[in-house]
Amino acid sequence: MTPAIHHILGQERPRVWSFIVTIFGDLARADSRYISSRTLNRLTAQIGVKPEATRVALHRLRKEDWLESAKFGRESHYRLTDNGRALSREAAPRIYGAASDEAWMLALYDPNKIAPEGLRVSSGISLVTSECAGAMNLAVTGPLPLWMVDRLVQGDVQGAIHNLHARLAGFTAEPDATELDRAVLRLSLVHEWRRIILRVPNVPDVLFENAFSLGELRGVVQRLLSSLSDVSLEQLVDIF
Repeated sequence: MTPAIHHILGQERPRVWSFIVTIFGDLARADSRYISSRTLNRLTAQIGVKPEATRVALHRLRKEDWLESAKFGRESHYRLTDNGRALSREAAPRIYGAASDEAWMLALYDPNKIAPEGLRVSSGISLVTSECAGAMNLAVTGPLPLWMVDRLVQGDVQGAIHNLHARLAGFTAEPDATELDRAVLRLSLVHEWRRIILRVPNVPDVLFENAFSLGELRGVVQRLLSSLSDVSLEQLVDIF
């Protein structure tokens, strides 16, 4: 593992199966192309994972209907199942896209009644995108109070946001990094960001500003991803 990749991932090495989900989501989400076991082993080896651990993770992902496999010659190749591809495409706008700009309201309603559709903050309080009949509906135009943020975003996720923001501050890719290193650096960044953003409600970033700067972190991640650019499967195969 290069110092740059270690810097992005931090002290805790990713779960192998989760990192493989990131690989397929970033490199093979848009079509049904296979990735060879050799390519997967080379990519996971860059973050310190042994082939045996990669093989166990691939078996798990097959059982959970994320991946399917086929043999071409003596080598196993893997691709996303229809389910895996659908889940990856569903997550892509959150991972690679801009923040939500949808208007939200706080609905204050009778706690003895069924909560309206939206994000429940506490008994009698929910975040909603359309007015709730029989409730007081208050437009949300700025940061939520800290106690509300704590109800919506778990403490470990808030900690991960602060930690990743600190690690990325002033970070730039090594100018002499190989294509393989840059590919794994990009995958590592996508992975760390994916683990955070998919656990944060899809509301405007400004709502969380009293607790953490999600908008600033999003901007840093997107600038770094742009500088690393996409690496195609064909390029990786040529490298290997």
